[in-house]
Amino acid sequence: MTFLSRGFVAAILFAGRKSPGGSKDLARKALAGAILSISLGLIPLITVMEVADGMIQGISARYIELATYHAQVKAHPGHKLKDAKALLEASPEISGAWIESQSLGIVFTDGKSEGVSVRGLEQGFLDHPATREYLRLHDGSLTLERPNDALIGQALADKLAVKPGSIISLVSVKRTASGSMLPKILVLYVKGIVSAGYREIDAQWLLLKQDYVEKNLPEETVLSFVGIKAGNPFKNAFAAKEAAMDVLPNGYSILAWREVASNLFESLASTRTMLLIIMAVTVAVASFNISSALTTMVQERQQEIALLRSVGAMPKDIHWIFAMGGTVLGAAGAFIGCIGGILVSININGLLGLIEKAGNAGRQLFKGFSPSMDMADHKLLDPAYYLDRIPVEINIGNIIIIACLTILLSFLASLGPAKKAGSLSPQESFKRR
Repeated sequence: MTFLSRGFVAAILFAGRKSPGGSKDLARKALAGAILSISLGLIPLITVMEVADGMIQGISARYIELATYHAQVKAHPGHKLKDAKALLEASPEISGAWIESQSLGIVFTDGKSEGVSVRGLEQGFLDHPATREYLRLHDGSLTLERPNDALIGQALADKLAVKPGSIISLVSVKRTASGSMLPKILVLYVKGIVSAGYREIDAQWLLLKQDYVEKNLPEETVLSFVGIKAGNPFKNAFAAKEAAMDVLPNGYSILAWREVASNLFESLASTRTMLLIIMAVTVAVASFNISSALTTMVQERQQEIALLRSVGAMPKDIHWIFAMGGTVLGAAGAFIGCIGGILVSININGLLGLIEKAGNAGRQLFKGFSPSMDMADHKLLDPAYYLDRIPVEINIGNIIIIACLTILLSFLASLGPAKKAGSLSPQESFKRR
């Protein structure tokens, strides 16, 4: 039999038949169930993959543009950061270079106090388009004009109950020549309340002018470096580092963003991998449902198989007819599942919004039955603790790979029943009928 003739026979066999009462046969129902199980397994797999990628990129983008930069340059003894900054700014491959000075301290006001991460920034960094894209201004201004102007993270502002115009005090500790610890207090003016849209980044942010931090905080507690931005950090994580290496002489250390916060990004990638493995196991199990469905079909189609053998079909023809049919079933399930997964991924923010509304509505319904129940509306994506929106970018290449692997698994799962069908004896099949 030719390939086309095998495909034609497979289509007829898999289309099924109806009993005299008009109901579909058991094999046809089993095949439909196999397609459904594959598609239902693929939908969450693709959704998890696309949503996880979007969340990782959304979180990573905030870290890269607001906290780690695309790369950081540190000076060895005897070398100056200002010299490095001048060389970096002159490079056409680098879109921005700024000196940042970091330290730690405690902020207090009106009897409240919180530990803070002090960041001394240049205004150019705050004005950069990539910074403005992710740094949201909730109140006040992003411009640090006076020496003691300060921007603070929204979560920190909520804890301290401050707003633009409030006066806060920053306490740092200086070690004297004798080795004793001497506190130093700086009075700051809150100029604005900011947020990165992800609590873990800005929960303890206190943003000041870079030269103010360098001059007023104890030298031994301040870490300074040049933060640079260059190219697309996701397409080439080391683009900024390579651009800096081309223009800087010896005497400077350069770290790309993946090296600065390697533990964080590896943790995010590992979490994504584990989720995908769990979902992939589900799809693999669903694919092997085709094996049980084809086994049922072989039992149901023994008479047809015997007729094919009696008119000259070889065992290998029967074998490939069922293998082709199982592969087509896997392809059908993969197609439906991929389309469903893409649709769910594209509309994930809207779906989460509907789930959020339905959940809050349900809570209100139970208000009368449980007076002690917390009736405050809950957010599935609360910007105070997580991303306020999941950025979704469909990766067609990955989806095609998943679809191909699903089809391959379906083909492998069909080989057992296909071999059994090919080995059936026509005489025995007719006797059973």
